[in-house]
Amino acid sequence: MFKKTHIVRMNDTDAAGILFFANQFSIVHEVYEDFMESIGCGFAHLLDKMNFFVPIVRAEADYKRSVSVGERLEIKLFVEKVGTTSFTMSYTLTGKNRRRIGTVRTVHVSVGRSSKKKIPLPAHLKKILKKHVRVL
Repeated sequence: MFKKTHIVRMNDTDAAGILFFANQFSIVHEVYEDFMESIGCGFAHLLDKMNFFVPIVRAEADYKRSVSVGERLEIKLFVEKVGTTSFTMSYTLTGKNRRRIGTVRTVHVSVGRSSKKKIPLPAHLKKILKKHVRVL
């Protein structure tokens, strides 16, 4: 599990000052980028040095409760599954009093840099991700 805190900002909200549901994706993507950096696969490194990408090919979110500007959210990232060519991440967002705000799930596929076609996950990335798989 990887954890980060996010304070709800004005740009996260709609006109009523309540977290805009689609911004859950932006918030968790920042957590994903921080996680990837923490395991040695930061985006700058991937984009500049590696011969593959791991784009998101599926994303889903459940929005459970509203939150307001200034509220502190805890976002937990879990590696849910690691396959041959893809991996799945899941996220939980909780607010004050441990209220579940929402959940997000993303599926990432390994794609060759030049071919733009699906390829097996590189062995080093697969090995690292497997170490972080959530055991239920």
